[in-house]
Amino acid sequence: MQTRLETLIGKRDFDRARGLLECQLSAGEILDPRTDQEWTPVADLIAAHISAEEGLDATVEYWEALLRFFVEVIEPEWGHSHKGHIYFRLGLLEARRDLIAARQRLEEARAEDNILRRSQASSEEEAARLAMQSSSYVALALLERIDDEDFSSAHERSQFMDNLFGTSFDAAISGGIVNPQLVNTALKKLLPASAYEPTVTLHDELTAASAAGLSFSTVSLTGTVLESVLVNILHSNMDIQRLSLSNDKETLKAELGPLLKESRFLELFPSSSIEAGFRLVHIFRNRLHPGNELQQKHKLTMRVAMTVKILFELLLIDWAKQPT
Repeated sequence: MQTRLETLIGKRDFDRARGLLECQLSAGEILDPRTDQEWTPVADLIAAHISAEEGLDATVEYWEALLRFFVEVIEPEWGHSHKGHIYFRLGLLEARRDLIAARQRLEEARAEDNILRRSQASSEEEAARLAMQSSSYVALALLERIDDEDFSSAHERSQFMDNLFGTSFDAAISGGIVNPQLVNTALKKLLPASAYEPTVTLHDELTAASAAGLSFSTVSLTGTVLESVLVNILHSNMDIQRLSLSNDKETLKAELGPLLKESRFLELFPSSSIEAGFRLVHIFRNRLHPGNELQQKHKLTMRVAMTVKILFELLLIDWAKQPT
């Protein structure tokens, strides 16, 4: 199968490549269609090539065709098959153009994950706990407070989602981290010299908290590092301030919310995707308060916290690359 698949992909014959995958799933001899342990890497490989060659719409069509195949062909023959991966991929793709549609697909992925976890767990409590570690749950937790209106253009939204559900999301799954030296270099460029060492010390504490698996400490310290960056930039540029933080005392006493508001007013951020990412950091920083956490539909997990941290670090690096 591998050789035939590579040949079809090389010829950009993606319909026949999907057909080959479907044929193998129908036979059930090499790939078991009832679980997503074996066939998803093959499906992802085809999707990656479609995305690179033909773009977003064609990739969505590919996953939707595969979903129809499972519903109309596989399940009547094999019974219920886990389709969470397909819904999840559709959710991530839709997030680049329509967050309402994205959440709907991710909820469908989560429902599939819940069915799977119930079959693996000895109790409903254990099933719920296992389901909270799924990628669909993490994605829903991250998207819960993001709206299409947060972005100035479709390109900005797509760029943000690529950061959130590309490098950040994958790194959190695999246990990867952002190179601390790249973060330090970004901080050195963004901050006045006097603020560099104290902010790096805060970032070192954030790294230690995340390494220890402390989810609430991780999101709290992520917000603290961002607060340090903003307060020091604004404090060093008092002559340009024109809104609520009109003097040194107010700036130094301000918390992250007012600092973000002032930064937006001053157009400090080079893109709405960076601004949206920092707003997400602020939202999760507030999860430290028990009352805020109780109100959330999706509770904080370590994977969610790590994704927020990694996203923040990547946005800092991106910000530092922008022309001043």
